[in-house]
Amino acid sequence: RIIGVPKINWMGLRPAFLTFSTILAVAGLYVFFTRDNTKNNKYDIEFTGGTSAQINLKEGVSLSRQDVEDKIQKIGNSLGNRELAAANVYSVGKSDQQYQINTTETNKTKASITLSQAGQTIDAVTAAIVKAQQSSGNKLNNLAVQAGTAPASFEVSTSNLNTSLVKTILTAAFPDANVSEPQVDEVVNNAILAAFKDQLEIKQNLMPKVVSHEKITEQVVDSYPELVDFIGGVKITCELERPATEEELKRRFDDLRFKPDVQNLTWYTHKLLTTSFAELPPNEPVKSFVYISVHPEAAFRQLTEEEWSRFTESENTKVMTAGQLETSLPQVTQINPSVGEEAKTQALIAIILSFLAMVIYLWVRFGNIRYGLGAIISLMHDVCITLGVVCACTYLASTTIGQKMLIGDFKIDLTMIAAFLTLVGYSVNDTIVVFDRIRENRHKAGLTPQLINDSINQTLSRTILTSFATFLVVFVMYIFGGPSTSLRGFNFAMLFGIFIGTYSSIAIAAPILLIGYKAEKDTVK
Repeated sequence: RIIGVPKINWMGLRPAFLTFSTILAVAGLYVFFTRDNTKNNKYDIEFTGGTSAQINLKEGVSLSRQDVEDKIQKIGNSLGNRELAAANVYSVGKSDQQYQINTTETNKTKASITLSQAGQTIDAVTAAIVKAQQSSGNKLNNLAVQAGTAPASFEVSTSNLNTSLVKTILTAAFPDANVSEPQVDEVVNNAILAAFKDQLEIKQNLMPKVVSHEKITEQVVDSYPELVDFIGGVKITCELERPATEEELKRRFDDLRFKPDVQNLTWYTHKLLTTSFAELPPNEPVKSFVYISVHPEAAFRQLTEEEWSRFTESENTKVMTAGQLETSLPQVTQINPSVGEEAKTQALIAIILSFLAMVIYLWVRFGNIRYGLGAIISLMHDVCITLGVVCACTYLASTTIGQKMLIGDFKIDLTMIAAFLTLVGYSVNDTIVVFDRIRENRHKAGLTPQLINDSINQTLSRTILTSFATFLVVFVMYIFGGPSTSLRGFNFAMLFGIFIGTYSSIAIAAPILLIGYKAEKDTVK
């Protein structure tokens, strides 16, 4: 009743709408395709590959996001490493205390090859390694080969941190050569540690000692029924010289998954208990604990001696390595370029499939494919403009206006793709409301500009009120959703998308129905 049914001639404004929208869409695509240099890459490392490291600052040390970025840029420039210098920093967790650093640089595994005969070229060595990769079905990402200091020797580096795989491939490529044991060169980790020195919270060695490890048999379960879910597994009793809380112990095992030299370990269902098999006290430091774990096959069959040996050795390694963990970087995640390219392809496929599904649905629902095409053109319009606005945020992020509006250097990552897909769903839902009213009114008359005007005006109150209610929810999330750039980027895309989606339902989708329209070919349902 507040809005009523206005008498706006929307179809009379059609040329202005189409011109304005075309300019915005082209401008959006221009910003998207031109923002692609090293410093302002529009994609996050999920799509490009690289390294993501989290830092926790000591109590009493407080740095702004810009301070952290400046330190990383300085160390990158001093090392002559452009990728590190162009790293992006995001605030996570405690304000001014925890940050995530994303860079396209990676930690590397290095090994040397000494051939039995001189005369091989770098290209020939690289070709031999590539051939060995193809034969094994594995790939060494970011493979680089250069001449070594000794005669007939070559230095090989790769971003693949599985040292055993690197050794296997190099040995297969050069069976008669002397291949050194691959070593992980933590380029990113070392640069971050050098940049912050004594400002980081340090995780100390707990000095663990494995007292015993025992198979969890039926007899053990009879005495301790709480272990029934781990029958056939192993229980490892560990003592610590430095006490630790349950939270710290669990975090150590979680962080272990990001440690390069143990990433090849297989993870099984596990649990931490007291030596009496009770739950660990939540905030009380303990000097001993029991680690229980079970192989997934143990519930169905008896493991062979070799399988049991590998399993227990792996679990012992986890317990000792987690207890000995000494680091200032709680989490370091490395994403290979091939994974990033695959994620980018899958994201594009997801959007295209969603468009195709909606075309088919609208075609069936309204009995004419022009409804499907009208909606898809409208959605492409929304995505192109929103994409451009998100990419343009990098130019506003460091300005006073941008900071006042909480705008960050938003990247296109999987969270942003989720925002675009949500926007697509919201926009098409709004468009279908208008199309439904057009279909109802067409029972009384043919598809005319006046009929479309009436249909839009009749649904305008619903469109505005629904968009306003949705906007309020997303606005609250944008303001109070925390400092995470990824979540704030999602909410920013949704905020702008609500505006542009509401506009396109009225100004783009409905007017397109009249383009090339011939009444006699239209089927009314």
